[in-house]
Amino acid sequence: MTEVLRPAAVARAIIAARDSDDLDTSLRFIAPESLDQGVRAGRDDWRRKWEAMRAGCPDMEVVTEHSVENGEWVANRYTIRGTHTGDFFGQPPTGERFEIHGLDMVRVRDGQLVEHWAFAEPLPGGR
Repeated sequence: MTEVLRPAAVARAIIAARDSDDLDTSLRFIAPESLDQGVRAGRDDWRRKWEAMRAGCPDMEVVTEHSVENGEWVANRYTIRGTHTGDFFGQPPTGERFEIHGLDMVRVRDGQLVEHWAFAEPLPGGR
């Protein structure tokens, strides 16, 4: 019998594998059909999003500072650090290091992310 991970463990596993450039492992924790910010997203959509993030900030690091679980949901407070060397969520590159803070909520069913909502500070110098 395979152990099903709790929501916080799923969120940590997705981030750890993504930060190690192991997108295939990260995607195993994403349901084939999910919601990302209220928009339907398949695994290919998540891959494209993560590849674009890495292209805009190749040294991006996400540190989860605090997680709170409630049933299927986990809320995370995190810090993102990196160097803004390419387009990053519509922001042209600055070449500068940055640190921003954010919050997200992740819904997990049967060990897979099915819904994601996030809010983060804008990049320094961003709009």
